Amino acid sequence: MNRLAIGISTLAVCLLMTGCAIGANGASANQNGTTSGQLVFQNKTSEMRITPDNKMDASLVTTTDDTHIDVLDSQGHRVILNAEKTPALIVAYWCPHCQRTLQLLSSHQSQLSELPVLIHTGFPDGTTLAEAKKVVATEVKDLNLHGFTSYYALGSSFAKQYAPKGYPTLLYGSNKGVQSLVGEHVLSVWDEVLTTPL
Repeated sequence: MNRLAIGISTLAVCLLMTGCAIGANGASANQNGTTSGQLVFQNKTSEMRITPDNKMDASLVTTTDDTHIDVLDSQGHRVILNAEKTPALIVAYWCPHCQRTLQLLSSHQSQLSELPVLIHTGFPDGTTLAEAKKVVATEVKDLNLHGFTSYYALGSSFAKQYAPKGYPTLLYGSNKGVQSLVGEHVLSVWDEVLTTPL
């Protein structure tokens, strides 16, 4: 009887997992594909397969600080993104859920009124902007992504503040305030989130 209960509990947890969890340092060596200090992109779209969530299960962001996101542009200039006005998708290059979400949004962007800007994070501490841009460029090429504007967040504390439940996390404005949508979702949910007028 205990084995059945444990099995059911394990299955329930697996079904609820729709995104990549964040480790204590934002990423582990196994997740981020590092070898000898080098960041290496790996196509993981066939790993950790789940059924994408078909529910609109966003939650309200209650901390004002979380609506203004401090990031770097590709030139290294500090930019403050306002999530109320600009949908921002927080992703990590080693996250299978992020990779599939990016492919889905990229291939269906004509159906969406806008694409979110991307905030690439989940890098090991000490990663330079040049290293982050290089691994993201490989991801963009290998996954055939197009149409996105990219920003970067290099510190491990970023994900703990803005994506505490894991990757991918979308922060976006709604008539209720800034919302947070976490994990893989079906296209109709992304369409609802990215096309609903404020």
